[in-house]
Amino acid sequence: MDENVLIINGTARVYANTDIVVDKIIQGSKNTGITINHIKLRNKKIANCICCYRCLKESKCSFQDDMTGIREDISKTELMVLASPLYWCGVTGLMKTFIDRLFFYYHSQNRGLISGKRAIIVTPINQTNVDFESEVLVEFYNRLLDCLGVKITDMFFFSDIMDKGSVLDKPEYLEQAYAIGKNLTKAI
Repeated sequence: MDENVLIINGTARVYANTDIVVDKIIQGSKNTGITINHIKLRNKKIANCICCYRCLKESKCSFQDDMTGIREDISKTELMVLASPLYWCGVTGLMKTFIDRLFFYYHSQNRGLISGKRAIIVTPINQTNVDFESEVLVEFYNRLLDCLGVKITDMFFFSDIMDKGSVLDKPEYLEQAYAIGKNLTKAI
């Protein structure tokens, strides 16, 4: 039986470092029995959460946009890969909007639709001191996903890459991304 992995790609730049890393992960997953669903948030229309709390009160979202389909994809997956470059100690605006809309799962009726799933975090970062620069981001992901009952199996940081495509100058990162894809079955 195929195992499903959902990659949520939060970069705004086309074929920049995050796209390249994600493509290598997908290449590495070939012939592993995994089915990859790769969602590029830059191609989706996802409204900003307006804190109406309809999802919390009625277990329904007020918006019928691309997040509706993404929630269906989440329900079919065992593992999510959340890929976003580090922007000002956090995720991109695209990824943050997606994450805000995960509040839908906070309702007790919806929690079972995401709870028990696993996640891998993939973060290209232009800094060299990963521990210091990613501290806020790590805490953000840990708190958010723990609140939803999602277990983070690993976090990968690709440091000292800033210019578009500069990850191509770091073959060790490309090999690591390929290995992530090859080992996705271990994360499920």
